[in-house]
Amino acid sequence: MKKAAVVVPIVIIEGEPYLILTRRSRKLNNHPGQISFPGGIWNGRETLIDTAFREMEEEIGAKPSSVIFLHKLEIIETLMSKIEVHPYAALLSDRIFKLNRDEVEEILFVKLSMFYKVEKELIALPSGKETIKYRLPGLIVWGATARIIDSSLEKVSKMLLNSGYINSINND
Repeated sequence: MKKAAVVVPIVIIEGEPYLILTRRSRKLNNHPGQISFPGGIWNGRETLIDTAFREMEEEIGAKPSSVIFLHKLEIIETLMSKIEVHPYAALLSDRIFKLNRDEVEEILFVKLSMFYKVEKELIALPSGKETIKYRLPGLIVWGATARIIDSSLEKVSKMLLNSGYINSINND
């Protein structure tokens, strides 16, 4: 089974945690225009975390040296392409980004609290399998990215609160 690694980058803006998501370039062959986390396929010559960091730097210009802390999240498998995805939550100290336009069309900052305010919805795939989506204002996050968020939302929130970098998550 192929493996991939992604960074779930988080920045604090005016005391609130934001997830950094990307819109993949529409020029790409795989998953064009979809919402994702920075990351890519593991080449077997480096560690999975090195893959995640290298891809984050290549795609959005975020330097691994800007990571304040890191937490391994639950591994998920993509339903269609059968790739084992290893996600790593990372709090970034810098908010300086430079998009690689060949890979990333847009960078999106989404308040973590938004995922508490909307219900996840089930999607039935043609294969008979089910995945989920989050319908946010002007944005739909679905598939593997939505499943990573769903499986790690509570863990990431607790991690941020326990770190002392935030005092609360405004999810009212």
